[in-house]
Amino acid sequence: MLSRRHIRVKVMQALYMYYNDSSDLNSKAQAVKALDKNINKLYELYLYLLLFISEIGSFLAEYDEEVKSRYIQNDQDTKNSLKLFQNPILQKLMNSSELEKAAKKNHIMWNGDKDTLRKIFLDLKNQEIYKDYINAPENTPGSHYEILVFILRHYSTHTPVLTQHLEEEFYNWLDDKKVAPQMAGKTLQTLATSDDESAFLLPLSKNDDENYQYAEELLKKTIDGNDSFDNLISTRITKWEPHQVAMIDNIILKMAICEFLNFPSIPSKVSINEYVELAKTYSTPQSKKFVNGVLDAILTELRKDGTLVKS
Repeated sequence: MLSRRHIRVKVMQALYMYYNDSSDLNSKAQAVKALDKNINKLYELYLYLLLFISEIGSFLAEYDEEVKSRYIQNDQDTKNSLKLFQNPILQKLMNSSELEKAAKKNHIMWNGDKDTLRKIFLDLKNQEIYKDYINAPENTPGSHYEILVFILRHYSTHTPVLTQHLEEEFYNWLDDKKVAPQMAGKTLQTLATSDDESAFLLPLSKNDDENYQYAEELLKKTIDGNDSFDNLISTRITKWEPHQVAMIDNIILKMAICEFLNFPSIPSKVSINEYVELAKTYSTPQSKKFVNGVLDAILTELRKDGTLVKS
């Protein structure tokens, strides 16, 4: 379900909570629970975005009735909204018992208001992709998918009225705003290409998910190796006192060392590039260069003393 890059973000967040909590209740088990929660929140956001598309369909049905009730009817407007409403992928989503069950199980329901949906649809009517879809003599499965994935990705990332709502509903929105729409888009594609409407949702199966197993192992082994990783880092930051190193940088360095030593199938250069990107995104402006330099030095040392073993 998740890429390795996004897994590293989730582990980093769980470790930040672990190292920042000085209470007696803090433990490795609590850190694993925090990791689970971070991953579950992403899955909830994924479901919520699918509910958003489904709610667009419900709004279109009401909009159709609204247009018909006007004193002067706009027949063309009615036909246009009806054509989008009849989108077969949208209909599958709206009538899906699987989505309904998953939302109920995860305690997710659409909390946006009708005004948000109205603003989105009124803007959509001015988009070229909508006009092309409406004016096409016949729509293909590809065009049915493209209009829905446009609504999903464009309005969840470029429309303040929706992005603000998503930020309010999900504390993880800023971290997951690229991944969750991609997951939802993949689900729409499955609906477009498969006749099986009973199993289209991405699974949240931790036992069978190789990347989740990687996440839990990375988290636990980083905690287990904390003291030895501290010693490795301290020998390479002689210009700084340990307390001068940003906590996020320290966590990123420990995760990278853990990956060097415990994941032989991941090339060391890949690890360095990934953790430098984490530092660039989540830490200080100087962190990218700092993390890169420290990891290069530690990697050289590990190779020299034969500690590093890569397949």
